Amino acid sequence: MEKLSAEQLNAVAGWFAAGASLDEIQKRIQGEFGIHLTYLDVRLMVAELPQPEEPEPPVVDLEEESGRPAAAGMPGEEYAGDEGLPPEADPAGAMPPEGYGAESGADLPPAGEAAGELSVDVDPLAPPGCIACGSVTFSDGTTGKWMLDQMGRLGLSGLPQGYRPPPQDNAEFQPKLVAALRARGLV
Repeated sequence: MEKLSAEQLNAVAGWFAAGASLDEIQKRIQGEFGIHLTYLDVRLMVAELPQPEEPEPPVVDLEEESGRPAAAGMPGEEYAGDEGLPPEADPAGAMPPEGYGAESGADLPPAGEAAGELSVDVDPLAPPGCIACGSVTFSDGTTGKWMLDQMGRLGLSGLPQGYRPPPQDNAEFQPKLVAALRARGLV
């Protein structure tokens, strides 16, 4: 492989930064410098160049932008609100049906009995479209179902309408979920 001078490398870097494809760069090196390089040589040379940085996409707070709570659904779905839905309804239809799996409800404390500590359990089988699912008991004794879909989105169902977990549970839920998934070899 012939070596390019520093000036020639700067020119190649400029072409690459301007968005030229490797094929275009290969042809321009041949045409402008009279140097024949293979496609692989061009690829390796460009890989060693400083890569142009892509700007970070802006973070948008959906609640702040629209003035209404963010919907937990598929991108592009319109938020319909919770009006008229029973507490156990899952608007996206992604949660497993009640009673799904051998352990559903078997290890949950009776309703109203305070558990005192957040607990997360993983069901042995996940329904189609889910990586994993299971149950959660918050420190105030409220129980519900959670699911993790194939896109990595977390969903909760089976909770009373408008329910908000205690603030300390918000910080504990994710680490306990990750630990439970690790114990099953899912993470």
